[in-house]
Amino acid sequence: MEFTLRRSLQRGQAKLPGLHPENRNQGTDKPTAERVLKAFSKVSLTIIKHRVGREIGRWLTPLSSVQQDIVQRLGFDASLYSQLEFQNTAN
Repeated sequence: MEFTLRRSLQRGQAKLPGLHPENRNQGTDKPTAERVLKAFSKVSLTIIKHRVGREIGRWLTPLSSVQQDIVQRLGFDASLYSQLEFQNTAN
């Protein structure tokens, strides 16, 4: 993860802001896996089920712009994340 993200930042001559807890405005072109994972620590998926176990709703924390950038730079489409919120009505 670190290698892929750092290579993408290097190729684009870019920096990721918001990963330094002491200064959210400071950007980095060498993010650590720990800081990247912390950037996603407040993401949650809430699934509400009926008494019989059937799902009736899913809610997903929206990604911040930094989180979206990370997902893209790792080679994933943003729709992959949003698909977690879609529910299968056959359950």
